[in-house]
Amino acid sequence: MRFFWVLIAGLACFPAAADAFDPADLARLQAGEGCAGCNLSAARLTGMELAGREFAGADFSRADLSDADLSGARLAISNLSKADLSGADLSWADLSDANLAGAGLERANFLRARLNRADLAGARLNRAVLRGASLSYASLAGAFLAGADLGNAVFADANLSRADLSGADLTGAQLIGTDLSRSDLSGATLRAFMPRANFTGANLTGTDLTDAFLTGARGLTQAQLDRACGDGKTKLPEGLTIRPCLARQD
Repeated sequence: MRFFWVLIAGLACFPAAADAFDPADLARLQAGEGCAGCNLSAARLTGMELAGREFAGADFSRADLSDADLSGARLAISNLSKADLSGADLSWADLSDANLAGAGLERANFLRARLNRADLAGARLNRAVLRGASLSYASLAGAFLAGADLGNAVFADANLSRADLSGADLTGAQLIGTDLSRSDLSGATLRAFMPRANFTGANLTGTDLTDAFLTGARGLTQAQLDRACGDGKTKLPEGLTIRPCLARQD
């Protein structure tokens, strides 16, 4: 009986096989093939050339994909949770319904990428490029987007509550019905289209709302706007005002 419990304790020290990548799947990747549904969890894929390949439903959780080229890749419904994609090129990639929760995406390029309904909760997107990306219904709750380029991105009905958007550029972005409650927008350029967006408890210190459309915005207070600035084209809910931004010095 004692031997049985010693054996059980010993097995508990080893990770389950499902926690590691499948060597056969890794071989397919190295051979230049696509790998839909593959298990590449925790695989080291730093700097790999994976552009345009099919990875729908694949498991890349905790994988190291830093500086990898995934431009145009199809990663719909894939699991990239807690993966390292810092500096990776995901431009024009399809990440619809993908799980990127807790992923490291610093400086990653998501130009024109499709991230509709993706889970990016708690993801680190500092200085990432998401220009023109589609993130409708995506969850970015608690995500870190400081200094990110979000110009012309679409966040319709997305969840950006508690997100750090300090210093981010959202020029031309669409945030229709977006949840920005308790988000940090300090120093951000928010020249965006935001009807019905939720600003409850959001930090707008130094936020540039020039030409912003905020008609129907929820939770927006005069106290918040007193810390921001805009111009004569800024559209606000009835009864609210905003001071003009100071002219920039060249």
